[in-house]
Amino acid sequence: MFDSVVTKFRTVGNWLHALSVFAILFLVTTQSALASDKYIFILPSLANPYWQTVKQGIEDGGKATGVQCTVLSTVSDQAKEEALNLCQTAISQKPPIIVLCSTTNSIGLQCLREAQRSGIKVGVLDVEITVDEAKRAGVNLSFSIGTNNLEIGARAAQFVAENVKKQSPKVSVLEGVVGNTNSTQRVEGFKQGLAKKLPKAKIVSSISAEWDRLKGLNITQDTLTRNPDLDVVYAANDMMALGAVEAIRSNSSKKKDILVVGVDGVPDARKAIVSGRMTATVAQLPYLIGKRSVELAKLSVQGKCAAKTEKVPLIVLTKKVLESKTDPLLKYVR
Repeated sequence: MFDSVVTKFRTVGNWLHALSVFAILFLVTTQSALASDKYIFILPSLANPYWQTVKQGIEDGGKATGVQCTVLSTVSDQAKEEALNLCQTAISQKPPIIVLCSTTNSIGLQCLREAQRSGIKVGVLDVEITVDEAKRAGVNLSFSIGTNNLEIGARAAQFVAENVKKQSPKVSVLEGVVGNTNSTQRVEGFKQGLAKKLPKAKIVSSISAEWDRLKGLNITQDTLTRNPDLDVVYAANDMMALGAVEAIRSNSSKKKDILVVGVDGVPDARKAIVSGRMTATVAQLPYLIGKRSVELAKLSVQGKCAAKTEKVPLIVLTKKVLESKTDPLLKYVR
């Protein structure tokens, strides 16, 4: 009888052991599956409202497609080491895809290479790393989505040419971070466009304000001191443009005489335009970029998207455009 009880105990014990092993395996498998379903997006600092809008687009895109999206971002656009650390964090989570926007192409390509070596698909958003450029660096991009930054500059130059009162205006250019491709192309597109549309225009300064509002203010104040007859400020993003607006408003004699044109279409810039403090901004629809990047990421993971380049449309936001509310692209402006 004792032997029979022992046998039954062993049978029950083996069954319980098997059940516990199964439960642990199920938990691990489920956690791995959940992790593998998570797409990771790495963005520059969310201190910039532009990236907050991209993040909103990513989150809404995730809800619409049924994809779990995690957004990582640096504290500062200048934090290169932090950007690489975020990349390593993302890779360690072994997602099916990492979608990146880096402020410098060298860091971006390094991250993409390391992710690809780990068997992770990669894509880029709102950064001028082309599919061909990535391939030369040993990276096979699933997709690249963003805007044509040369066209952004050209559209800004066209607006200036159509709205400035002089044939030979004095122009100040506020550049983004030195070495950033987006900034380089926006400035290049503007200067080329201005030379074609308004050949007598004189660019009196072209200085990096590093995407920063305060630096945009300080540089514009210095420029106004040297050039009190300044006619135009073109800033490669809205934060620098808003800094220029503050500098101009502190100079009572120039409040309404200077055209200030930015890039991005962030909420504070739109408010400044409606109130008449800022002239215009070339909006590149960051919400649409974020939302569409999730859709392309899902297609990439499903094997339905490879080496795809997609550009979103642009809209020049002025007081008239914002108040009339008739342009169909305004539905993507956040």
